[in-house]
Amino acid sequence: MFFNKNKCWQFLLFVLTGIHASIALPNPNFLSSLPSSLKQGHVIIQFGGYWSSQGQAQHINIQDLVGDEFTLTKHKRSNGLVGLGYFLDGQETSFFRMSYGINAFYLAKTGVVGDVIQENLFTNLSYHYNLRHYPVYAIAKSTIKTKFPKYALTLDAGIGPNFIKADGFKEHSLDGITIPDNIFSSHSSTTFSATAGFGVRINQVFGQAPLECGYRFFYLGQGSFNKANNQVLNRLKTGSNYANAIICSMII
Repeated sequence: MFFNKNKCWQFLLFVLTGIHASIALPNPNFLSSLPSSLKQGHVIIQFGGYWSSQGQAQHINIQDLVGDEFTLTKHKRSNGLVGLGYFLDGQETSFFRMSYGINAFYLAKTGVVGDVIQENLFTNLSYHYNLRHYPVYAIAKSTIKTKFPKYALTLDAGIGPNFIKADGFKEHSLDGITIPDNIFSSHSSTTFSATAGFGVRINQVFGQAPLECGYRFFYLGQGSFNKANNQVLNRLKTGSNYANAIICSMII
C-alpha cells in the first residue's frame, strides 16, 4: 500500500516544526502562554529485537515465454533494531498522562529465501534477497498510572512513512548446470507504515530517568525490486511486511 510521499513529508515537517518551536522559540510571551506540561521534552533511546514476516510467492512474466514461479521457503527471520525519539508531555489526569512526538527506527537486515520454477516446470534455481526498514512515526502515547508509584503502564500508536531498502537479490544453481539469471536489482521505496505497542515503565532506574520495556507491532508496507532487463515484464514484490518486536527504552 503506497501513499503520497509529498503529503507525508509535509505532515512530518509540520510536526517537527511544532516541536522545534515549543522548545526553541525565543519569544518568552509565547512560551509563557503554553501549558507547563508542553514545555517538557524527552529524548527516548530504544533497542531490542524483532521477528519479521515478509516475502511473497509470485509468478514473473517473461516476454515470449511462460515465465518463472518464485516460491517461498524461508520468510520469517529475526534481527536487532534501534530507535530514537523525541516526545513532548501533553495533558495529564489522575489516571494517565499523554505525550506526543516523533519516533524513528532502524530494523536491521533480514532475508527471504525461495526457489525458482523455470517455465513452471523445472526447479533449477534458488534465490535470496535482503530487506532493511527505516520507519518514522508521529506517535501518541499514554502512560497509565498504577497504585505503585514506581510502575506505570504504557500504550502508544503511530503512523508514518517506512523507507524500505530491498537489495542483495541473487540466484543460485540447484543442479550445478543451470546458469543463474539474476533478473532483479536493488530498489528503495517509501510505503505507508503503522505501529502500536504496550509496555511497563519502571521509574527512577537510572537516577531519575525511567526505563520502559514491552511489545511493539509494525506494519511496514510492501517493497519491490527493479527489473534488470526489458524481457522481464513485472517486478518481484516483497509482499506486505510485518514485524513483532520486544523493545526497551531509556528516557532522558
